[in-house]
Amino acid sequence: MKRIILAALVALSINFVYAQTKKPVTKTPAKSTSVKVGTGPKIGYIFEDYIFENYKEVKKLDEDIKKKQDTYQETYNKMAIEYQTLYLDYQNSMKNLDSMTTERLNEKLRKVKEVKSASENFQREAEKELQQFTGDGVVRIKTSIKTTAESIAKEKGFKYIFTRNKADGPMTSNRVVLYAGDKGAGNISDAVLARMGSPVVVKK
Repeated sequence: MKRIILAALVALSINFVYAQTKKPVTKTPAKSTSVKVGTGPKIGYIFEDYIFENYKEVKKLDEDIKKKQDTYQETYNKMAIEYQTLYLDYQNSMKNLDSMTTERLNEKLRKVKEVKSASENFQREAEKELQQFTGDGVVRIKTSIKTTAESIAKEKGFKYIFTRNKADGPMTSNRVVLYAGDKGAGNISDAVLARMGSPVVVKK
């Protein structure tokens, strides 16, 4: 998003310069022009980390992730116990070879390997599913924030909305940090949260 906005600004600058250079040269003295203060594009921002801390859908996603983790862990623990039981039984059988046929011993070993393989496969698939679920949830939340910010920006007449973090400073890498002397006038974080059903109650 930042790169798109910056590219647009650069493009506007290039077009402006190009338009100026294309004007024919005239002998008419240039008229003095006055620049009106405060007529530039209105720029606002959101504190992305602040919104993530207070948006109810983020909290719900955290809860859903934990539930899935607990469910996966419970299933895996059962498989692990089954594996340990079968493996211990196989080990004991190895100590009493006289009372165990080769076919029976091989059958026990086969079951041990099957359960071990099944538990490993389950663990891999569970991790993949959890990552996919988390990723989809984050994308959904970011899309909701973006859509809401765009809606509020249009209502309030903002030309551009940037993302920041509360702790960002002028030297923060990969961040667009605006001059903070606006006393929060350009900060629409609370408006975005309220629009998404997660109003922040200011403690007095």
